[in-house]
Amino acid sequence: MAAFVAPPSTCIGTLPNPGPDSISDPLYADQWHLKNTGQAGGTPGEDINVEPVWANYKGDGLRIAVVDDGLEIAHEDLADNVVDGCSYDYIDRDANPDSGDYSHGTSVAGLAAARDLNDLGVRGAAPHAYLVGYNVLQNLTTQNEADAMIRYISSVAIFSNSWGAPDYTGFLYPSNATWRNAVETGLAAGRGGLGAIYTWAAGNGDTGACPSVGCVDNSNYDGQANSRGVIAVGAVNDQGVKSSYSERGANLWVSAPGGEFCDTHAITTTDRSGSAGFNDNGNNIEFGNVDYPDGNYTKCFNGTSAATPLVSGTIALMLQANPNLGWRDVRLILAQTARKNDPADSDWTTNGAGYNINHNFGFGVVDAQAAVTAAQTWTNVGPEVTFATALSSPNLAIPDCPTQSCNPGTTTGVSNTITVNGSGINSIEFVEITFSANDHTYFGDLQVTLTHVDTGTQSILAERHICLDSQQNIVQCTPSYNRWVFGSARHLGEAADGNWTLTVKDLAGGDKGHFKSWMLKFYGS
Repeated sequence: MAAFVAPPSTCIGTLPNPGPDSISDPLYADQWHLKNTGQAGGTPGEDINVEPVWANYKGDGLRIAVVDDGLEIAHEDLADNVVDGCSYDYIDRDANPDSGDYSHGTSVAGLAAARDLNDLGVRGAAPHAYLVGYNVLQNLTTQNEADAMIRYISSVAIFSNSWGAPDYTGFLYPSNATWRNAVETGLAAGRGGLGAIYTWAAGNGDTGACPSVGCVDNSNYDGQANSRGVIAVGAVNDQGVKSSYSERGANLWVSAPGGEFCDTHAITTTDRSGSAGFNDNGNNIEFGNVDYPDGNYTKCFNGTSAATPLVSGTIALMLQANPNLGWRDVRLILAQTARKNDPADSDWTTNGAGYNINHNFGFGVVDAQAAVTAAQTWTNVGPEVTFATALSSPNLAIPDCPTQSCNPGTTTGVSNTITVNGSGINSIEFVEITFSANDHTYFGDLQVTLTHVDTGTQSILAERHICLDSQQNIVQCTPSYNRWVFGSARHLGEAADGNWTLTVKDLAGGDKGHFKSWMLKFYGS
């Protein structure tokens, strides 16, 4: 493998010169994710609460990199925010990321920063933020993947990533060391040492309640989405309930609107101009009294892909309000100000530091007004402290479930406890759990749970699930967990010292193995 060559760190480019503000964005009334008034049967108020922020902050001066399949830089509702000369095409190696189909990235960009008050289409969460596009998905190599995390790192504040591991497979997809090193570089060197911000789609592979024969993906099976350096974003619909496809995970940080599907209520955003994008059927799409011939906008975008740029735009507003926020401060503010949505969801609990936590939503739905208000007077946290335990090797046989399916509440499983002393971490920000059960012949049978015994907070790291091939046939879940690194956000604010127990249960019959080893690494202050 060739040595990684770091990309350029700075791109000044040519900044756009938008015309004067007008009075409207014709499709804004359909953008329930920004202001939910109950349109199309939604629940009023189930949005990101951003409209009050725009009186003072619109993301001016902040650059958001849309790391995706490309970007239509000349789109009528994006061009006034695109920095000319600072995007990148990983096919042509030029500054116009237009190789292949770039519909997805164009829609993502509109959610983050479509221009407002220009008598055109829609608006983004940060409607005055600058945009650049990196079409890494058109040529996704190890080198390019890392390059996209730090290209123009001195100029870009937020890297919005609406992509990740394949959905609906159930397999483990580890990150590679080159990508991890690039993210660490961004955290250390981005924004003049304050750290770049990486938002990441949690994934769209949920297929039902776990454990069940239909359960497939969890965001913690993706070694990028469960990294401590990214903000993993789940999706909710216009009722404030988890979108049917949005993956659960102890690694989730926050959620944002992603909608359901076009035949119910999805998201309205920019599309490739004319008939080239998602709105490509040659028919006009009517939004109220406004008629857009042959495209330019779509009302059928959805997914954690849609939720992620809404968080990216919110972060741009926060950084305009307080440019001195470090990357860890941004995460903490989002966690502290997130709204507890869908209070009837049974997974809600409170951790030992008083945070509301939920495997379906993380800390809740992002609240732009609350986040910006907190950012204005925020005092940055001190230096990051890390602590890693020694490897514990219990090598315990995991009792096989005697039937096809076992109740997780009555199955004992096996457990091992690590006692942490002298960590120096009074307030956890993230926990990494390295776990091995590499001789188990069907890792999808296993439920893996971390418990902070002193607080009672639990993190369900893995659930019983099936694995599917590209034709959606059930296949063998292999290979098993071999020093797999899970991530958990659920212990935020708790002290690291104390007793930590990992419990492994086999919830389906026919396959056996051992709980070989595990260790913990804490990040905090």
